[in-house]
Amino acid sequence: MQVLLENKNIDFKNQIEDFISRNLKTTKDINLKLLWQNLFKEGIISRENSFFQNVLLTEALCKFKPGIGLFLLTQFACIETIREFASENLMEKYLNKLISGEIISCFSITEPNAGSDVSMIETFAKKEGNKWILNGHKIWASNGSISDIIITFAQTKSVKAIHELPQRDKSGITCLIIPSKCKEVEILKDTPKLGVEITPSNEILIKNLMVDEQFQIGNIGDGIKIALGTISLGRIFCAAQAVGLLSGILEESVKHSTKRNQFGKSISDYQAIKWYIADMTKDLDGARLLLYKAAWAKENHPEELNKLSSMAKYFCTSTAQKHSSNAVQIFGGAGLIKDSYVACAYRDSKVLEIYEGTNEIQRLVIAREILQNHS
Repeated sequence: MQVLLENKNIDFKNQIEDFISRNLKTTKDINLKLLWQNLFKEGIISRENSFFQNVLLTEALCKFKPGIGLFLLTQFACIETIREFASENLMEKYLNKLISGEIISCFSITEPNAGSDVSMIETFAKKEGNKWILNGHKIWASNGSISDIIITFAQTKSVKAIHELPQRDKSGITCLIIPSKCKEVEILKDTPKLGVEITPSNEILIKNLMVDEQFQIGNIGDGIKIALGTISLGRIFCAAQAVGLLSGILEESVKHSTKRNQFGKSISDYQAIKWYIADMTKDLDGARLLLYKAAWAKENHPEELNKLSSMAKYFCTSTAQKHSSNAVQIFGGAGLIKDSYVACAYRDSKVLEIYEGTNEIQRLVIAREILQNHS
């Protein structure tokens, strides 16, 4: 696969692998903020990084510990949101601090009644002079409990008017930056999850929070455009997480199957195991190719980004889920140990199929993009 990478990116991957070998000795008790800051200090994260390099970083770290990917995804997605949509003042205030890891960001859009359909947002922002007054309830806010700032979304049109409409009016949804640590924002304890446990996900209660209009990202009503643009990039990072996971389970499966002996020979000598390994290898390369194509499109063919990001997210995560199940099968009883690599990967892979838009939503997006171009 290195044949597809420029020399600078091959060197970059080698730098990441060297960092991992020196700094990450165990998958337990990883301080995510400190990890980001150390990556910055060694020049692996920088303002000059390309989007593609950040995808390579996510893939490599997720081979070591797949759950780290949600933390990286969220921080990178918030950086891209501010870089692409925020005012010069907000970029000056936050961009360098986010890139260095001085501050950690949370991305908060999902609500109890607003999942795949973001137009159902009920968090409300009322304008009083040059201030917004926010009230609302968010769930599944990534990085919530370790964050310093939150990029969130609120409806700015009349709540009564919204509920009288047969369909939700998206034109009032607006994006805002709010502080994580103030009395008007309550971040509840980390939500227990099936997988990706290392990255916190939280409920957030917002009560009469006053936010200066200078912390608004984009114009009033730009929220859906900003959210979908950010989620589109997030899907590529989610695919990178899945490719890293796939790479890890393949490596672990090969190691285990060649060392494990039953009935007088290693289990890798049995056809069933060989087929598992062959299919993992085939699908890993296919997933990585699609991931790299989507990342390339972001910087070179943005008109293809929506389709390709959904394709990458759908294929890579569903493939990871399939093969993590097969990896547990290869390990047998050892794969049932809760903290084993393949058991963790099995749980993490299921989560990947759901966040950043369920894989069912990805299929709808892909079909829509194709059919629109032929209408």
